[in-house]
Amino acid sequence: MRSTPKTRSGPTRWIAGVATIAAAAVLGGWVVTHFPKPPIGPRFVGAGHETPRSGGIFVFSAGSNIHTLDPHFAYDTLSTAACRLLYDGLLDYDYDGNMTPSLAASLPEVSDDGRVFRFTLRDGIEFHNGREVMAEDISWSMHRLLSERIGSPGYPFFKSIKGAPEYHAGKTDEIEGIVVLGPKMIEFRLDEADQTFLNAIAMPFAYPMAREHVEALEKAEGPSAVGRNPVGTGPFSLRRWERGVQVEFDRFDDYWDPRARPDKMVFLENISADVASARFRNGGVDIIYRPNKVNRLFLRESTAWAPYRVEAPSPSVFALGLNCELPPFDNVHVRRAIAFAIDRSKLERLDPGKVIAATQVLPPMLPPHDPDLPQGQVFDLERAKEEMRLAGHPEGLPEPVLLWVRGGGEVQLAQFFQQDLKAIGIDIELKLVTFATYLKETGKPRVAQAAFTGWHQDFPDPSNFMDILFHSRSIHPENSENRSFYRNPKLDAILDQARPEVDRAVRLELYAQANAILAADAPWAFLYYPIEMFVWQPYVKNFRPHPVWLNEYRNIWLDFPKKRVSQDIYAQEGAR
Repeated sequence: MRSTPKTRSGPTRWIAGVATIAAAAVLGGWVVTHFPKPPIGPRFVGAGHETPRSGGIFVFSAGSNIHTLDPHFAYDTLSTAACRLLYDGLLDYDYDGNMTPSLAASLPEVSDDGRVFRFTLRDGIEFHNGREVMAEDISWSMHRLLSERIGSPGYPFFKSIKGAPEYHAGKTDEIEGIVVLGPKMIEFRLDEADQTFLNAIAMPFAYPMAREHVEALEKAEGPSAVGRNPVGTGPFSLRRWERGVQVEFDRFDDYWDPRARPDKMVFLENISADVASARFRNGGVDIIYRPNKVNRLFLRESTAWAPYRVEAPSPSVFALGLNCELPPFDNVHVRRAIAFAIDRSKLERLDPGKVIAATQVLPPMLPPHDPDLPQGQVFDLERAKEEMRLAGHPEGLPEPVLLWVRGGGEVQLAQFFQQDLKAIGIDIELKLVTFATYLKETGKPRVAQAAFTGWHQDFPDPSNFMDILFHSRSIHPENSENRSFYRNPKLDAILDQARPEVDRAVRLELYAQANAILAADAPWAFLYYPIEMFVWQPYVKNFRPHPVWLNEYRNIWLDFPKKRVSQDIYAQEGAR
């Protein structure tokens, strides 16, 4: 999912100082004990149907807004979640993280040298405009994706297709390595073996679009209009989008997978964690992701909500992104000083069970993460001061650092770390920007000196955290995925060697070397890995967190009509 940093709301209000850390722990216990009793448990339950059935309206929310509904540009988590409702790809992932066919009738035939992938499409798949999907639609969509004119951030994932770089540069009119063999058969031919190519094909970037619809929109209104008027093959079609407020989706009755789904989905945009938590407790929202701190503490303690709650570490990392092209971060010692000056353990103590302190780019569940990494970024004030001395700034920086933030929790988090960095003579000033401005401007060279950033995996492979975020080929005049504009020929060579390597042990060793380089060079000062909490209403069925896709709701069904529950049945729990 996503070269642009993810749409995230930062951690909740932070309190500084040792004494207040203890006070926060006491406050947390008080909240759990004295939280207002009604409603203690769910206000509504399902009708009791044992078999799935279609119908009802499913309501969910997020703290920010969708950037686009054009899959060729959807590279933040919210846009990806919406595009997952509207589109399908040749391949997908099941709930165990295994790759499965989607629009393809089966997994592809692969040549012995790992350079040719042949797909056959299912019969009878239709776009939302009623036209059947053909192999030519896959080819046309891939050509649009890889066109420099479009400027999709997905291009780097597919550079190994034969002729893709030349086409992207405008030197040829078509891509040699994309070959339509028949109405329902297409073949991809690569310049070299690439162990991540099928992962790339499963990404939203490769989801097919209806050519006639896209070309008409682009001619009438320009390329950006496609992101507001999608036509895909997914289980839902767009009904209405009131930008910044809500998006409404209707079930697509002619969808190729006829399993039960809601009649309608409503995605509420820009709903704060506080508002979302209150609406959820009162039955106005059907699922909540990352509830506010008070509700998270309550929901974790509530036995009534326990069957409808899950917590798990997320394959994500959050950090301070440091622009290596701009002073003072063109000096590796200043970057290292920041990495050593931040006391990440405060995050764990102030909000227990919400985050894990990050020491490296790879999250704990993704090999070759090393909990004892010698180069790991840990709090060490003396080492931070020594790095400042090596940088030529023993008394601190002569000018403050301008840190881009997107409001809310990021402002509070920045204020929290201002104290840590002040201890080594670095003052932080904040530049508040909208998410749209953040996405557009931080992808341009020499614009943002520093910014909060983060990454949620597109697919479960270390290359997805390293190639996209830190390889020099991910730097562009606009829409750079490498938003630290970090260049290291040694790292590039290791990543280029690892990408086609078929021996898993050798491949992981190469990525372990890259992991150590990134921790030591500190283009990002890593902050934390989140622990995600999802809680859903009892009538929401067939939901569980997906190992690849965040906010994956395309397969849920609603046990309607829902029934109101008397809170008296929770009185015993509430009296504890």
